[in-house]
Amino acid sequence: MAEAGVVYLYRFAEGEAGVRRFLDSYRTHPAGLDHDLHVILKGFPNQDALAAARALFRLFPINAIEVDDGGYDIGSYITAAKMVVNPKLLFLNTFSEILADNWLYSFGRALDLPGVGLVGATGSWQSASSGYEATFFRAVRRIKSLGHTVGLGGNELAASRNNIRRLLRKLPRAALYPVRLYEFGRHPNPHIRTNAFMIRRDVFLSLRAVALKKKIDAYKFESGRRSMSKQIMARGLRPVVVDRWGKVYEIPEWRSSSTFWIDLQANLLVADNQTAGYAAGGPERRKVLKNNAWDGPWCWDAPGPK
Repeated sequence: MAEAGVVYLYRFAEGEAGVRRFLDSYRTHPAGLDHDLHVILKGFPNQDALAAARALFRLFPINAIEVDDGGYDIGSYITAAKMVVNPKLLFLNTFSEILADNWLYSFGRALDLPGVGLVGATGSWQSASSGYEATFFRAVRRIKSLGHTVGLGGNELAASRNNIRRLLRKLPRAALYPVRLYEFGRHPNPHIRTNAFMIRRDVFLSLRAVALKKKIDAYKFESGRRSMSKQIMARGLRPVVVDRWGKVYEIPEWRSSSTFWIDLQANLLVADNQTAGYAAGGPERRKVLKNNAWDGPWCWDAPGPK
């Protein structure tokens, strides 16, 4: 048994494309650390599908763990952690793509630092309440702008009023804000993203997780008031981000780490569908995502200095 276990989730519903990218990256980039490879086969409908999945991994010795399609990724990680014995576990989701050599060594070295309890390839300050809060700030700014409509031409005045009407139609959705505020808190809400993270097995299995019946429950485990990261911090341990060079970042440094939804993500160690979406986006899309990850909702649409 190796000290480190890599737990990769292959969800049938996501198709083979992500798995093939993961395998290509796993072949290309040496881990730099001895490990066991555990593959969660999630939601496979029959033995033929399972056989095809195992065939994709034929070049590697794996420990296959079959689970149903319930419980989202986190539920499957908990099940797998109960079935393996490696003291340190790195969890990777279906879309994970390794981007640098010695990736597992970098995770393990970071986890061994004094006081560190959780290591992620990416972290964020995002709160699920921020979008609702931003709606209120937009409404206030646009209502105030009514005072500047005097003297506007007909077309400009109509456009301004239409913008306000569209915003007011969104306000009923913002009624969820108190609920999301209670569940997730406000920005900044630092948390390690669960696409790629390493943690000690005993610590992971001691965490409290809500019943994972809805997607929002998985979000709560990742970034809610009782998230994995917050439970780690409540124990006096620190969640940190590690980049492709092995550099470790504390919470205040995450924004400048260039790993998630900012700049070119040039230091990213493990990519996923969310980081790929940012990389493929245009300037406006990237701005929206950067705002979500790193900026307070009160300044998302605020005008810059004149």
